[in-house]
Amino acid sequence: MLFFFEITKCFSQESFSLRVDNDLYFLDDHYYSSGIFFKYGKVINENEIENGNFKVYKFWELGQKIYNPSERFSLNTSEYDYPYGGWLYIKFLKQKELNQKAIIQWGVQLGTTGEASLAHWLQNKYHKVFLNISEMPWIDQVPQSLHLNLMIDFFRSFNIDSALKLNSQIYSKVGTQKTGIGIRSGLVFGDSNVLPIGANYFYDKKKGDGLYIGVKTDYIIHDYMVQGSAFRNNTPFNLPLESFRYTIETGFSYHNNKWKFLVMYNQLSRDNSIQPKKSHRILKFTITYFIN
Repeated sequence: MLFFFEITKCFSQESFSLRVDNDLYFLDDHYYSSGIFFKYGKVINENEIENGNFKVYKFWELGQKIYNPSERFSLNTSEYDYPYGGWLYIKFLKQKELNQKAIIQWGVQLGTTGEASLAHWLQNKYHKVFLNISEMPWIDQVPQSLHLNLMIDFFRSFNIDSALKLNSQIYSKVGTQKTGIGIRSGLVFGDSNVLPIGANYFYDKKKGDGLYIGVKTDYIIHDYMVQGSAFRNNTPFNLPLESFRYTIETGFSYHNNKWKFLVMYNQLSRDNSIQPKKSHRILKFTITYFIN
């Protein structure tokens, strides 16, 4: 388990961010257990864009996700309700403003599962050094394999009132690690954009505080972290997939001249049908520092 925080610095038209997800705050350590993400973003001057007057954004992200069963110390794999798994990747995203309230995004994600993801080593090292608990066995983890995912998303924001906004997103991913589509929508109350449109800290920045309440609904066609390969039988665990998934999101943020503080609660539905718990909670904390 790893603590969750996010720190972002913005240098004029560039940004660097570090994000960490965790379920530790609810005394849990299972399913999607933790994630670490380092992200760099850049705004391209609109004068350099052909046939348009709106900004283009580029983002590079290095990320890692860790998954494990609820019986995480057991040596009996028949007790596992989720396979051990790690997913380490690098991702490139390009966003373009269509107008002042809409963005289109496309990207590519290249990474690896298995021992090369370093999830086994990192999780046990963290548990040993910081939590002083036993190492997890990581028996029959998700197989090592290279993966390629392609993504395209559309974001739209609607002003309902001076202090009330509706954010929406349609997103899709096609690849060997995950394939699916989804819709996200939610209300932003207040002045601060709690959940930035397109996860873009450059877009629609406002001072003040705000509250976000929303939901994500996904239809997953294939999930390597649950099923293994879609083309060959390469995993000890081919669990029955929960294709329809949802995530309830609630967050609060405060933003002054140079700092933005955010706490975000996520309640996720099951990824596979043998999980005894129907939902799983992740808490996210964010600290953002703006230089410009």
